[in-house]
Amino acid sequence: MLNNLLAKLKEAGVDCAEATLDVLCAFVKKTDYPSVRLSRITGSLHFTDSEKEELYTLVSARCGGEPLEYITGEREFYGLLFKCAKNVLIPRSDTEILVDTALEFLKDRDTLLDLCTGTGCVGISIAKTKRIKAVLADISKDALKCAKENAERLLPHGSAEVICHDVFCDIPEGPFDAITANPPYITAEEMKTLPADVKNEPSLALFGGEDGLDFYRVIAARYRQFIKSGGRIFFEVGAKQSESVSEILEKNGYSDIETRKDYGNNNRVVFARNKK
Repeated sequence: MLNNLLAKLKEAGVDCAEATLDVLCAFVKKTDYPSVRLSRITGSLHFTDSEKEELYTLVSARCGGEPLEYITGEREFYGLLFKCAKNVLIPRSDTEILVDTALEFLKDRDTLLDLCTGTGCVGISIAKTKRIKAVLADISKDALKCAKENAERLLPHGSAEVICHDVFCDIPEGPFDAITANPPYITAEEMKTLPADVKNEPSLALFGGEDGLDFYRVIAARYRQFIKSGGRIFFEVGAKQSESVSEILEKNGYSDIETRKDYGNNNRVVFARNKK
């Protein structure tokens, strides 16, 4: 049975088919991944009829383009396990460098506004590491529900606030020591060629306008007034957008503009200081 399911995943072009099968097996068996992987390799992994039926259903969903994180409802990020839900952007390991960079500059008792928060992975990971007050902001009701559940489970009570917030028109209760944002930045052309599983994620969290820069222009211009003097703004950017985002920040009066690469050696974070 497992060999047939593995062949089905490979035929569908699923990346890391063996690891995917093991994750789904662990989910069905309600046990840990390493134990399942060892049992499958040694031929000692067995399923009840109901478990077989569930596993077939899950593999079919993955072959049809359903993201693995939506199937299992979770994703590890920065050493923490985050709840994921449909219509909410799935955390990526590339984004961890955004957390690393912000943590270099934030101090205990600082305040942070995390825009376009999604699952809350960026703001929560920072607040879990430093004793700060984080405000997690998003316009999506599904994202807000997900972020609230993650914050309540992972953070001490009162260290994070979750708010419904439209970056294009709403006013936050600042000022803040820092702002982080992983906004939608996929261009119109890139939206046409996204992989099948990414297309199942919300376009609201992906599409950044014709050139992918709409959110950077708005946030850089509108939110400078909500950053304390000497405070910083941290953006995740697309691999080819660092120069454009740096120019946007410079035009809006920010200083000390820098870029950081992710672990794949792509320019991934652009950050700057608010010089008032």
